[in-house]
Amino acid sequence: RPSGRKAREVTATNKVESKLTMSTAIQIRSSLRNHPHLFLVLLSIIAIFAVFQISQDNQIESAWLHGLTTPSFFGRKNDVVEDKSVDSKHLQFVYTKQYSPYEEIWVNNRLPNWAKKRRQFRKIEHTIPAEERICFVHVGKAGGSSVGCSLGFSLHCTNQSQPLPGLLPQRTTRMFHADTYDCHDDSAYFLFVIRDPVDRIRSAFLYERPWNEETLKKFHPNEYDRRKAFFIDCSYYYMEDYVQRGLTKHGDASEECKMKAFTALWGVKHYSCHFFFNYQFHLEGIPKGAKILVIRNEHLVDDWNGVEEYIGGEKEVIPSNHSLPVMNGSQKNPRDKYLSKEGRKIVCRQLCNEIINYKMILRRAVNLSPADVDQSMKELRKSCPHYADIEACPNPMPDIEEKLINTRGYVDKVMIGSYLHNKGKLESGEPVTNDANDGNHTDDEFTDDGYQLR
Repeated sequence: RPSGRKAREVTATNKVESKLTMSTAIQIRSSLRNHPHLFLVLLSIIAIFAVFQISQDNQIESAWLHGLTTPSFFGRKNDVVEDKSVDSKHLQFVYTKQYSPYEEIWVNNRLPNWAKKRRQFRKIEHTIPAEERICFVHVGKAGGSSVGCSLGFSLHCTNQSQPLPGLLPQRTTRMFHADTYDCHDDSAYFLFVIRDPVDRIRSAFLYERPWNEETLKKFHPNEYDRRKAFFIDCSYYYMEDYVQRGLTKHGDASEECKMKAFTALWGVKHYSCHFFFNYQFHLEGIPKGAKILVIRNEHLVDDWNGVEEYIGGEKEVIPSNHSLPVMNGSQKNPRDKYLSKEGRKIVCRQLCNEIINYKMILRRAVNLSPADVDQSMKELRKSCPHYADIEACPNPMPDIEEKLINTRGYVDKVMIGSYLHNKGKLESGEPVTNDANDGNHTDDEFTDDGYQLR
């Protein structure tokens, strides 16, 4: 508390400030009396400020209600989370820049090693301009592993696998496979590998069918519940049995197992990963209007050379008498592979919508000529003669919006179910660790069953 000379100085200063304040107030009052419109302007400014403050308070309260203002949500202390008026269906997020598109979408989740180019081929990505980047769309059991290894990716590849020469392996820098979307939306092209729909499904069935419950639980614990409910609980051990018992009215499977049989094949319920992540999922998962390149499993070398030439490379980078190495193949006995003529017809009927998506991919391929498309259509007519040329199916096309948001993921929206399912991982503040992300593993150890799907 000031005293003596200092006290007198403070008192004098206060008196001067008081006089100035009174003088200013008198001037303002006089101005308002002579110019009434200034009073209205002042009131408007005060009202706008009040509304802005209330709006800010409501946004903070809304964000707090959704638990999105907690810094630990993103595992980083200094992030400021912007609330985007979350509606009843979607939760939206704002991110700082991450290492990969996948890590932008799934905060605090690291991109699995199998989804990356092999270590020695990763640096080249930084030399590829955006207008030349290609995203590799790996639809399971369509021949994507053979193509992927030749592009320099890791999934199902051996240490001896080497990318082929040419522009295609250099420009194909990122991958979209099942629930792992790690592609730039502005990529110049999205490269699909496709296969006859019935052949793909038959291969997927045999690939995911477990030998018994013990081996399923031991080697694929993350897939145990789903696969057990479908293959073991319903006794679907052979493709022909699955079709005749589960996909027909006269089949002896229970009603519950018949429902599983249909919904799995349609990609509506997740019992088999390769059934669930089908052509429709990958086609609708890429940006609308994206340019598509296609390599057909039945014409691997010709289409690879065609894509290479289309993007400005050599005309025949792979000699016509060569073939790509087969990856992720397995030996099956005749009963495993058997599918009767009647059984194939049944599968074709239930795959009708998938056949339509297959044809859409073919027709959108910028590298295929009309003759190439006609050739694939002729092959499709041999496989599914009654459904190759129809454009409307007995069952409507599944609505997979929620499926895409929950599994493919988008930067600006995540379904509430997906948010809740991943809430523990997102709010942990610690990096996610699992077998597929363990840096101690070698690239050739990763398979479709080496990671946990959401």
